[in-house]
Amino acid sequence: MLAKTLILVLAIAPVAHAATIVVRPGDSIQAAIDAAPTGATIRVEPGTYHESTATRALTVTKDRIRLVGAARPGRPVVLEASAGQTEGIWVSPDDSLAPVDVERPPCGESGQRLHGFELSGFTVQGFGDIGVYLTCVDAFRIARNVVTDNGRYAIFPVRSARGRIARNTTARTRSDACLYTGQDERILVDDNQASDCEIGLQIENSSHVRFNRNVATGNTVGMVVDVIDERQVKVESDNVVTNNVLSDNNRMNTAPPGYETAMLPAGIGLVMDAPDRTLVAHNRITGSTFVGLTLVNFCIGEPGGVCGPGLDIDPYPDRNRVVQNQFEDNATDVIYFPARGQGNCFARNEPVDLKAAGVMLPVCRGRGSG
Repeated sequence: MLAKTLILVLAIAPVAHAATIVVRPGDSIQAAIDAAPTGATIRVEPGTYHESTATRALTVTKDRIRLVGAARPGRPVVLEASAGQTEGIWVSPDDSLAPVDVERPPCGESGQRLHGFELSGFTVQGFGDIGVYLTCVDAFRIARNVVTDNGRYAIFPVRSARGRIARNTTARTRSDACLYTGQDERILVDDNQASDCEIGLQIENSSHVRFNRNVATGNTVGMVVDVIDERQVKVESDNVVTNNVLSDNNRMNTAPPGYETAMLPAGIGLVMDAPDRTLVAHNRITGSTFVGLTLVNFCIGEPGGVCGPGLDIDPYPDRNRVVQNQFEDNATDVIYFPARGQGNCFARNEPVDLKAAGVMLPVCRGRGSG
């Protein structure tokens, strides 16, 4: 059926237009991807799809592939895990199909890139590790998807650039983030929902990433903006967090013992762990049973030796601005412990007298005051 559909579509399509392949229940989406030329649109009709591949359901290694779920009210396009599958949708250059560590992909060193990818209209659920994974992809768009009940991450672009993640619903990861941007550049993340995850939203070792108008609620931690050691990219800088709602993030920590997020205490709205030049403005941070916002150095709370000689990142937060945010019903509004970090400041937040764990918060002056 798939082969006949592809031949028909290609026969009637103008030569100047990219191919469109239609996938219907009973067809294989992966077979359509394999048959597709560069630049093709793969339109998937409503239904529940199980792919027979061993570890991941779908793999894309071609430029400008568009996966479009033709979902209708009450008729979703569902990509559901088969037994033993760890990833739902995997998008990467062909040198990075089997990385030892998904946060250290070979393409991050080789320079190989994919150009152009779009995913929309899918429900991706039940995978053991990651729902949607992109690495070394430029000019991507992930929009209007539902990604739920995956083990570690829902949506996870790494070493990617010039992308947009918009209007997705993400939920129920056991050990890490609903929506993560890691070692990325120039990503816009807007109007997404993140709930019942270990971390709702995250910017890690990235630059010029903007999170705007997202809602994170019912997670262990609402949002994390951090730098971590032993990654290919060593800085976290020049990011923007605006107009987000971080509410009631008090879920019990479900990360396995020894996992890097297992030490996160429940009840934090926003963790800022050693970033530089972050603007946090016009957010609503509410209902945190531990603390609304932390702005701290990397070494606080880390096991002995982690911050000793040989650390490959700057562990101190510098020149971050927290302005015009609304804090409500938090046990404590702010924990501020930058150690040798410099130039951080707070201005025009509500209430004016933030509960700040016994420290005086530095005030923004001049043009940097909001």
